[in-house]
Amino acid sequence: MLLAAPALDGAGLQPIGAVERVTRTERGLELACAQGGAVTVTVLAPDLVRVRAKFPGQTLALDHSWAIAKTDWPATPWQLAESPTHVTLSTAELQVVIQRNPLLIEFRDAATGRILNADHRPAARDPQSGRVTAAKKLGYEEHFYGLGEKAARLDKRRGKFVMWNSDTPGYEEGRDPIYQSIPFYLGLENGAAYGLFYDNAHRSTFEFGHLTQDSADWSATGGELNYYYFHGPALKKIVSRYTELTGRMPMQPLWALGHQQSRYSYYPDKLVEHIAAEYRARQLPLDVLYLDIHHMDAYRVFTWDRSRFPDPDGLMRRLDAQGLKVVTIVDPGVKYQPPANGAKDAVKDRDLAPQDDSYFVYNEGLAADHFLRQVDGSLYIGEVWPGKSVFVDYTKESARRWWGDLQHETLSARGIAGIWTDMNEPADFLDQTGQRHENIIFDDLGQKSAYAGHRNLFALNMARATYEGLERLQPDRRPFVITRAGYAGIQRYAVKWTGDNNATFAALSLNIPMFASLGISGQAFVGADVPGFIGRGDGELLARAYQVAAFAPFLRNHTAIDQYDKEPWRFGPHYEAIVRKFLELRYRLLPFLYTTLEEAHRTGVPLFRPLVLNFQEDAATHNLDDQFMVGDALLAAPITRAAQREREVYFPAGLWYDHWTGAVISTGGETQTVKAPIDHLPLYVRGGSIVPSTLVMQHTGEKPWNPLRFDIYPDARGAATGSLYEDDGASPAYKTGVFRRTVVALNQADHTARLTVAAPVGRHQPPARNLEFIFHGGTVRSSVTVDGQALAAIQEEDSSTGWFRRRDGATVVRLVDNSTARQINLR
Repeated sequence: MLLAAPALDGAGLQPIGAVERVTRTERGLELACAQGGAVTVTVLAPDLVRVRAKFPGQTLALDHSWAIAKTDWPATPWQLAESPTHVTLSTAELQVVIQRNPLLIEFRDAATGRILNADHRPAARDPQSGRVTAAKKLGYEEHFYGLGEKAARLDKRRGKFVMWNSDTPGYEEGRDPIYQSIPFYLGLENGAAYGLFYDNAHRSTFEFGHLTQDSADWSATGGELNYYYFHGPALKKIVSRYTELTGRMPMQPLWALGHQQSRYSYYPDKLVEHIAAEYRARQLPLDVLYLDIHHMDAYRVFTWDRSRFPDPDGLMRRLDAQGLKVVTIVDPGVKYQPPANGAKDAVKDRDLAPQDDSYFVYNEGLAADHFLRQVDGSLYIGEVWPGKSVFVDYTKESARRWWGDLQHETLSARGIAGIWTDMNEPADFLDQTGQRHENIIFDDLGQKSAYAGHRNLFALNMARATYEGLERLQPDRRPFVITRAGYAGIQRYAVKWTGDNNATFAALSLNIPMFASLGISGQAFVGADVPGFIGRGDGELLARAYQVAAFAPFLRNHTAIDQYDKEPWRFGPHYEAIVRKFLELRYRLLPFLYTTLEEAHRTGVPLFRPLVLNFQEDAATHNLDDQFMVGDALLAAPITRAAQREREVYFPAGLWYDHWTGAVISTGGETQTVKAPIDHLPLYVRGGSIVPSTLVMQHTGEKPWNPLRFDIYPDARGAATGSLYEDDGASPAYKTGVFRRTVVALNQADHTARLTVAAPVGRHQPPARNLEFIFHGGTVRSSVTVDGQALAAIQEEDSSTGWFRRRDGATVVRLVDNSTARQINLR
């Protein structure tokens, strides 16, 4: 009951007053309302409007948001029309129609006049409690998506969801809230979509027709009514605009797409090296190993347990020589440890020195006043792994900088490649609900703001401190930060895993809608612990979990301290071989995955997608969440139930190829029952796609992408398009044009297939290599020309350039990459 937000009844609520005066400003409207209320409507873009309300008697806080990344929007043309009953603000894409009395707002499509979203009743506030509410009309056929991390199905219609970051190990479907709060959702009805982002970090509740037939309600226990309306009608457009507002994921290092191995905990150092040796000996691809909390001295952050890790620098060098990166956990709780009389901190290698008499992190943080305090000025002391602990006020710039300096000194300077921020809801063993914390005060740009409006922001600002510290102190390397909790905008600083999940098929099934919901909520780089953190699981679960995880951006095997080891070989050679198959598939597809990830960085549209994001007009996709798309090209239909060996697969309109055989399997708009033995993932390629790939490797830095392959799958018209994105995979040089983008397009005319390879764009220069173009579809070819010159026919076994017909019927053209435009004709 402590986690439940108030019911959305009308007790104590006072609606915003009627509009009494309208003032036009440069960017929008100011509506003066009865009894001293006011509403500001601001045009940020033709499809983006902000609405901010001030209720009678309310004092608004500083107009600042920790979630917002972009505030410098260019001026957008708009028009105003007034009548005795209504005020209408119009842009090229939308109309904001405001009824004067009572004050009700509706958003219409400018081209069609169709209402996409409208108030059901006036916004209201309880002046005694500070509770604010808004109610939108519920469409009879409306679907709802988003809200970030929710242990729920994709379509949130009829659901009730609370925003309150909570430490929830072992969560199951329906448990709410869990770790993260993203108060942004998308509505879709009859093919047209809109988005709403309520930028209020207090505990809030969304009810999408949960107990009513007429409204979708939002309520927060405090703060402001401050929301952004995103006009579609395309879902992808809304996601892109939302991530423009709250920030997009920076490019992650290429190794972050590799396989990652963890447990709670690997120690001593010899065990870490044993795991590394097993992976390499078994030819199981791996890029990253994790150190959980037992690498620290008595759980003190930014220290090392010298009995378990006597030489962390040497360990990092030895693992790096094997192509392995190391990521360490960093929790927010700093051990509360006043120094013993006369004790002094070490000056050099402070993280390696004994800390029992004096803990340098606590001493420094206290001296600089970096820790959270309560209303009476006292330190807030909670309890986490070190015992009594204090917590940093990350709303202070000085505290964020100090935190970043510490992690560089004690971790990244010793060879640690990334930071894993955990327990950052923040977890507190004394009280998981936040009730004990209500007297905590955050600096919040000098506003001295209460805890109630900052719990949901804590992880966002911790991740910011971590990311900005790495960026500042290692300017030649891309930061890699992962987080458990977060708020809107978290994607600017950290990638996301879904916390302490269960090793069950039910949890595996939940992965698909959770990843998809996170993706359309702005978080493109997501994943879950494989095959589950809590519980033993078995070999079948491990195999099926890797079949899903092979296509999630974040791929990590992880397990709890008291659970069975889950490295792939623990369940026997049969299941180990299946895991190897799908790891090798992932590494072969690195060029495609990296290209699709760059699209997410550039546009905000995620790699892991629900089908509705690509096929919005297809009603069959609107609540389909046991299949997913990888970019625009791949459709996966995994098995998520024990002992299941076949399943139904829905194919949207268009031509579909079986990934494994290259054969056309569907012309679209139908459901098929397909076989799925334990070692098989039903995986399909959308006709019209060109998918880049390369050879298998044991880690992402093992060798260049050579040969670089383009699998070409024509649509029904014989056309296909695709691209390849490349950069150095490690530095931020991509921001200044040091990348390479190659666009490839196929067209069919007069019995000739014409493949155009555009000249690469960008300054990145890859090593010398061959290109292979693989034409699927079964058409027999008798001749190939390249730039008007005949290309020699060769045997499949030859290593020279030329063309050949593969045993499965595909035609393969092999060329040297000369970094110029090419024209390949097949007849």
